[in-house]
Amino acid sequence: MRYVNGKRLILILALLLSLGSHANAQLRKLNIAYTATSPYQAALIIAQQTGIFKKHGLDPTLILTAGGSLGFQAMMGGDVAMVMADGSAAVNSNLAGADVVIIASLLNTFPYSLISVPEIKKVDQLVGGKVAISRFGSATDMSVRMSLAKVGLNPDKDVTILQIGTQTQRFAALQSKNVQATIITPPFTLTARKLGYNTLIDMAQLNIPFELTALLTRKSFIKAQRDTVASVVAALADAVHYYKREKEPTIKILSKYLQTTDREALEETYKEIALKVLPEKLYPTLPGIQTILDEMAPRNPKAKNSKPEDFVDMSFVKKLDDEGYFERLYKR
Repeated sequence: MRYVNGKRLILILALLLSLGSHANAQLRKLNIAYTATSPYQAALIIAQQTGIFKKHGLDPTLILTAGGSLGFQAMMGGDVAMVMADGSAAVNSNLAGADVVIIASLLNTFPYSLISVPEIKKVDQLVGGKVAISRFGSATDMSVRMSLAKVGLNPDKDVTILQIGTQTQRFAALQSKNVQATIITPPFTLTARKLGYNTLIDMAQLNIPFELTALLTRKSFIKAQRDTVASVVAALADAVHYYKREKEPTIKILSKYLQTTDREALEETYKEIALKVLPEKLYPTLPGIQTILDEMAPRNPKAKNSKPEDFVDMSFVKKLDDEGYFERLYKR
């Protein structure tokens, strides 16, 4: 009797393993690149860590590429199917003839803060001063110029904009007073406040349209794998919902992802990103793409004659919206 039961147990275990292997075999595999260890791109990590991708029948390998250009090259070379990057990468490549489109967006404005040394308490006191950005032509450059103009300063005449480098390097320049202001993101905003620096402009409050964090893919991949693309977008929508609604599990994931155990910094990051700037519906922003085109137009005649609609495929987000997907997710 023991032998029969043991034999049955072995058969049951073998059947379960077979079913499990079959289920795993049904998961669609693909490579997705993300271009920065940033809380703005963390929805991809959340989708993987929480099993959301598997729920949608996906088994993606997430690959960190140092910078948008490397992620874009990997996609054009066929090594990855999709890239999460600055929307300007899609615009640039599309203008150059590539079949790249934006299919979803996680950040449709500048999330930065312009901070200053303690002596400067109001933005008009920046006149004659120096402002640090990462590099000319970058999102940090455009955001500083546009936000200063929005509050009444002329960025070309009233201040000197310096190309300094990374956020850490810019912050060091501020501490040494080589510049009077710089642009930062959470959780550096918390560090700045603790050190007595002033927030002159909270750019998220200005709500300047800009396609800053987008999911990109190729038209050829959409044509070949439309169901897979639709599943990725749906999974991303679920992950953003999780990001917004599941604070403690999300903070635990962010802690590992951002390699920090500073609870106060993680709280700052969660508040400023999950609650303030992540959209519920992942539509690419046409006004944000127009901002990119306007910035490129003086150097690229093709940008002047292009429309924002040329750079997006909204069909995946729109289908979810038309089906009431977002309403079901966020039902109060």
